Amino acid sequence: MWVLSSILVPMTAAFVLQVLDYFAPERMGRWIALSAAAACAASLGAAAVSWTGMETLRLGGWSPGLGIVLAADRMSAIFLVISAVGGAASARVALFPFSKEQRRFSGLFFILWASLNGILTTGDLFNLYVFFEILAVCAYVLAGAAMTREALEAGFKYLVLGTVGALFLLLGIGLLYMGTGTLNLAVLSRAVGAMPLGARSAAAACIVTGLGLKMGMFPFHFWLPDAHSSASTGVSMILSGVVVKASFYALLRTVFLLFPPVSAGFTVPDALLMLGVLSLITGHLSAQRQFDVKRMLAWSTVAHMGYLLIGAGCASPLGIAGALLHVLNHGTGKMGLFLGAGAYSSIAGSRDWRTFGGLGRLFPRETAVYALLAGSIAGIPPLAGFWSKWMIICAAAEKGAWIAALAVGAGTVLSCLYYVPFFYSLYGPSEEHGNVPEPGTPFPSGILLTVLGASAVLFALLYLFPGLRDQFLSAGSLVMDPEIYRQSVRVPVAP
Repeated sequence: MWVLSSILVPMTAAFVLQVLDYFAPERMGRWIALSAAAACAASLGAAAVSWTGMETLRLGGWSPGLGIVLAADRMSAIFLVISAVGGAASARVALFPFSKEQRRFSGLFFILWASLNGILTTGDLFNLYVFFEILAVCAYVLAGAAMTREALEAGFKYLVLGTVGALFLLLGIGLLYMGTGTLNLAVLSRAVGAMPLGARSAAAACIVTGLGLKMGMFPFHFWLPDAHSSASTGVSMILSGVVVKASFYALLRTVFLLFPPVSAGFTVPDALLMLGVLSLITGHLSAQRQFDVKRMLAWSTVAHMGYLLIGAGCASPLGIAGALLHVLNHGTGKMGLFLGAGAYSSIAGSRDWRTFGGLGRLFPRETAVYALLAGSIAGIPPLAGFWSKWMIICAAAEKGAWIAALAVGAGTVLSCLYYVPFFYSLYGPSEEHGNVPEPGTPFPSGILLTVLGASAVLFALLYLFPGLRDQFLSAGSLVMDPEIYRQSVRVPVAP
């Protein structure tokens, strides 16, 4: 029941909090903190049980072809860990210090968290679409919750492009249902081979387009920098660190279950490989031209979606394992970078990083942690981000995709071209006038930043210890050979 609890706990909290707000508004801060802790524990519990083996729950006792099935495996567990950590950290920043404004959006935040876990655990294609739509509606509102002109514009742009992506996703699901008569992922993966090649290709194109638009994949990326940079710091953390990863999870799940690579011809993973290279280059080159620190980080997210797509496009256990490890590295790292960017901006009174002069000397410990996170994201050895990129490079080389391998390696250099001037500004004089903080000014959420910064070292151990690295390779093998998923979901219900 842990898998079901990961959805029910945050969903229940979202509605119970509204009742508590009516009867005891003065205690809402305490109730929200308790709800976030419970949702985090439920997500971690679901991750723990699904890491050791396939967990399947048939709601109502119906057979897989008729009823709703929840299914979570080792790949789901990795994303559930990011959901737990990202949800708790983002709630800490977005909803505290508690005020009337935070109270208004607390329900939406927990509904978003519940739908996120629903995406990661559902075994039904249409329910995947439903959870995506619930998540999207919450994300649209939260992106514009700052109520500034640019935030409202970004939220509206997110709404329009998200709706287009949802239409493509629904069209692809409709084509698959017309051709097979089922929506259960395990049953569908066996039946989809009987569909005509043209219909199957059209469905694959629609699903990849819909999910690619939601994750900010090139050429559908232009909404992401606006939405992620204009939102409040806590919302930017969960959007960039967690929400886009849900789309990547759905892409991995559907592509390798429904459209696996074949021995000859152009395949869906080949398309992902090409789009990944374009996303990587576009994101890094665009980030170099940004002086708005949050917008720079948002463009960096576009580039890192490219790393994930290249890992998936290699269509090998090593490539997928590297992508899964990079999900952890980028999720925690980017949340920490957005958290630090929000703190520096609030102290300097501007999001232009050229006004951050001297803040590095004023906050040496926090700036050192921030540099650790940036180094990991950039891929500096021996930090965690280097090892996930190294796995992806090795997988691309094994596949013979030398352009993709070189692009991943060049990504470290391109990252340094905008991170190095940023840190030079932190320790040097500013080009433009910024607020001068008073002595003793506290660094906002410094403890949380330090905790997230520890991930740059912690996740490196996942690669350096052979036993842990083998676990990720095993997860990659399970994605490539989904027969275990099919058998677990399709086991008949005991009388």
